[in-house]
Amino acid sequence: MKHRLPLISGALFLCVFLSIFNEVLLSPFYPQFFRKVFGVTDLAYTGYYIFVCRLTVVLCAPVWGVLSRRFEVKHLLFVGQLGAAFMTALMGTSTSAEQFLIYTILLLLCKSSYLLVYPLIIQLGGEEKRTAIAGTYQAVFHSAIIIATIVGAFMVNINTPLIIFYGIAAADLLQLAVCAYILRGVSTKEAGGQGAGGKGDGGRGENQLVAPNQLGYIITIGVVILTFQLANNLVRPYFTEYVTAEPLNVDLFTGSLLFLIPSVMVIAALPYIRQACRPERLQTIYLASLSLLIVSLGLQGLSSNLPLLILARIVYGFFLAVTQAALELQIFNQSTAKHLHFNYSLAISFANIGHLGAPLLASWLVNTHSLASPFIAATIICCLNLLFFRYVPKTGGRRQAAEGF
Repeated sequence: MKHRLPLISGALFLCVFLSIFNEVLLSPFYPQFFRKVFGVTDLAYTGYYIFVCRLTVVLCAPVWGVLSRRFEVKHLLFVGQLGAAFMTALMGTSTSAEQFLIYTILLLLCKSSYLLVYPLIIQLGGEEKRTAIAGTYQAVFHSAIIIATIVGAFMVNINTPLIIFYGIAAADLLQLAVCAYILRGVSTKEAGGQGAGGKGDGGRGENQLVAPNQLGYIITIGVVILTFQLANNLVRPYFTEYVTAEPLNVDLFTGSLLFLIPSVMVIAALPYIRQACRPERLQTIYLASLSLLIVSLGLQGLSSNLPLLILARIVYGFFLAVTQAALELQIFNQSTAKHLHFNYSLAISFANIGHLGAPLLASWLVNTHSLASPFIAATIICCLNLLFFRYVPKTGGRRQAAEGF
């Protein structure tokens, strides 16, 4: 299979790209989209919609993680891709905001299976390629954000924005066909599995999902993931509203470009991530990068000067990529092969609790304070995250990875 690995990884990264593209397509423009397509003018509806979406993923992600211990990951992925294509097409037929929300929930029920893709790439690539894969993942993730934001800006300005969803559905069917072809003959069962009631890892039950001595680690890293995602998703929903209002007062196109700056910088950070994010250095890199992230968030919230805001967005994007990659590698390095998918789904659940709270908190802050207040709140939350991370055990490379949870 080794000679096919680049092709397999490419197909799986295509899944990642399309998944993020679909998720981010309208995220900077939800207020404008709901206002134009469904006549919803209340900004609070954006927060409600995102909250329901995040809650759906919080509930569904662990289910797919548990299913990955009973079924081959590729088969679960195929089911999710087929369902996602169907639901995306239905979104294009929506005649009301409520109907659009229902189809979105059903879409996310299927799309949550895509959360198995990243750990699958890690599993197939092997431990020696983890850092490179983590960097590539960040580049693919944010390339999808860049392209989706550009398409989204175009989408909200056309007469029938919903028509775009038919194209996305067709792309989902295409990736299903590509993945089915590429993954033929490839085993995607979790390594080390021995079936129900089997034993492994020094006599621990195979079905024991979490080792007792790792419970503290899971809770600690979970809180770190939660606060990290809460802070960095807090500044997204109303960003274009923030920069198009006084005192910055830029147009929507310029606001879209400002929104994209961090994603461009994530791609620029890829070489640094591959070089720097070694297991023994992850904790130091995370703490240093998060400190700079805190400074850049504060500057974005306090700045009334466009050049300073641009500089802050550049710094923010670069170190957002580095901190995200370091955090993900912490999880992978602490996971045994047979628990990789389940552990990642657990991490995603913590992340999505942060995603869940972000739109609600952002909506409350904007309605009760100002459009700049999410940046100030995100700065404070990242400071707390910095304190929490100091309690995360250091990863020790190969041996610790082998003895992980």
